[in-house]
This record gives sequence, structure tokens and C-alpha cells, in this order.
Amino acid sequence: MYKSIENPMSEIFKYLAISILFMFIGFIFGQMFVPISFAYYANKIFILLVIGLLIMSIFSRKNIIPRSFSMNFVYMFTFIDGIIIYPLLQYYLQDLGKDVFISILVATIVLFTVLAKLASRKDAGYYLGLGNILFAGLIGILIASIINIFIGGNALSIVVSIIGVVIFSGYVLYDISLIKYEIENGDIKEKNDLSIHVLNLYLDFINLLLDLLNISSILND
Repeated sequence: MYKSIENPMSEIFKYLAISILFMFIGFIFGQMFVPISFAYYANKIFILLVIGLLIMSIFSRKNIIPRSFSMNFVYMFTFIDGIIIYPLLQYYLQDLGKDVFISILVATIVLFTVLAKLASRKDAGYYLGLGNILFAGLIGILIASIINIFIGGNALSIVVSIIGVVIFSGYVLYDISLIKYEIENGDIKEKNDLSIHVLNLYLDFINLLLDLLNISSILND
């Protein structure tokens, strides 16, 4: 017997905040145990990590991942992601400096919040029509990222990141619309039904952060 959720949207943002916290705990864990020398491979790590996160985004949006699962899986995923992402974030900290890094993190949070509020004020399902366009863009970014492994260069990398910011900004709008739509249709009944939405929003947030950091790092160089 499941326990009904009084305010699913608030619960989703609560669990999203916890998930991001787990990511930063994983980052701290990485600082303690992952060799700092890994930061010198930041460019390769960025490409591989982006590919991994893009594949995860594709899986989560094409029902390859179950629609309902334990929130503990999300926490475990974000914690491990924090460990994996540590060398890259450490590189950006060193390259951009602490103040710029924190400014970009705050800018990402502000951008995400503004987009989420914009979508939440629209009718349920308002941005669902963007789904096919966004997914096509996601596939395009994945292909470009794979190509970038072989040809390298900052030009393609910054183009991919700029497009990535546009795509994942669109996905924030889409995902909030989808959540509102499912709430109105009674599809969200228990905590496990929230997990896929928390995971999707986490992927939106972390991809936005990484793309903005990459753009800033390239422009800084």
C-alpha cells in the first residue's frame, strides 16, 4: 500500500536538492581518494563524461530505465557521479579560479530555477511539444561528442557545449511540464514514481553546469 504524496512537485525539488548534495559529497570523496593527476586528463574526461551523461539522458527518456524505482538508486548514482566528475571539477577550479567557478555554479542554479518557474506557471503539458526536437538535439550532441574524441579541438567542443546549454534548458521546461502533466493525470502516486523525474532534472542540471564550465574554460584560455 503506497502513501499518497500531497505535493509531488515540492517533493521532487526536495529530492533533487538531496541528489545534488550527494553529488558534492561524492566530489569530496573523490578529492580524498582520486589522484589529483587525473585532473590533467580533464579534456578527455569531459568528453567521455558528457557521452556517458547523454546516454543516461537518452535511456531515462526512452523508458529503457524503469519509470518507477527507489530514490536510493538516484542517490547512489549521483554520489558515484560526483566521484567520477571530481577530476573535471577540480580542473575547472584550478583553471577558472574559485570565484569564477562559484559564480558559474550560482548562474546554473539561477538559470535552472528561472526555467523551472517559467514552466511551472504554464499549463500542464505546455512544453511537451518540444520533446522530439530536444531528443533529436540530444542525439546530435552525442554524435558530435563522439566525433570530438577523434578530431579534438576547442572549436567543436565550445559549439557542442553552447548547443548543450540550449538543449538542456529546453529539457528543464519539458521535464517540469511532464511532471505537471503526470500529476494532473494521477500518474504520480508514490515516492518511487518521483525518482525518474528527479533523475532527469539532475541530468539537466549537471549537463548545464558542465557545459557552462566548459564554455568559460575555453574562453578563459
